[in-house]
Amino acid sequence: MKLARELERRLERLVEGVSGAIFRGRVHPVDLGTRILREADLNMTETAAGPTVPNEFHIGLNPQDLEQAGAPDRLRSELEYTIHSTAADRGWRIEGPATVVISSDPAIKPKHLKILGQTAPGEQQPWGQLIGGSGRHANINHNRVLIGRSDECDITLPEPEVSRRHAIIHREQGRTWITDLGSANGTTVDGTVVSSTMPLRPGARLMLGPVSFMFRLVEQ
Repeated sequence: MKLARELERRLERLVEGVSGAIFRGRVHPVDLGTRILREADLNMTETAAGPTVPNEFHIGLNPQDLEQAGAPDRLRSELEYTIHSTAADRGWRIEGPATVVISSDPAIKPKHLKILGQTAPGEQQPWGQLIGGSGRHANINHNRVLIGRSDECDITLPEPEVSRRHAIIHREQGRTWITDLGSANGTTVDGTVVSSTMPLRPGARLMLGPVSFMFRLVEQ
């Protein structure tokens, strides 16, 4: 699968934080994290904004295994953080907040688990903003945002010089990137033409056709 080694290290830190014995030798937290990320990877789809994965995961465990969970709320929180941060690292789009639901299922054998991933659209906190003139601004909520004139875009710019699908801004590997989608009137960052994909630093001046914005990160 397309799971990078840094994800393994993140899951190892999860074990240290939650306790490697949370399931006392039955189902290990690393197993849960790895299976969730594998499920996300297997269910990736290509959308107009790029690779998109499920954001809601339902985990079924045998009642005996679930009883051994000494801190299920902490485990769920850590797994949700793993999904969210992995999406940012890998450049995945998720349509809503990362959510993990853990439930008991006697039909599942001990030391086994069942995971179902699905898309559940919902509000996400902004991680970036486009600041324009006259108080105009747009929040960047998704890890990948589609910008253009079309109503299907995450950020809609109704100017006729802006293409229907003009550009994508996304996070990946700790940086922010912008991609021009072959727009008619082009995209520039601090005066440099975006021919394909290039980094977008905080404070950069972004031009989408004739529309000007400054890019900023939002503290989370």
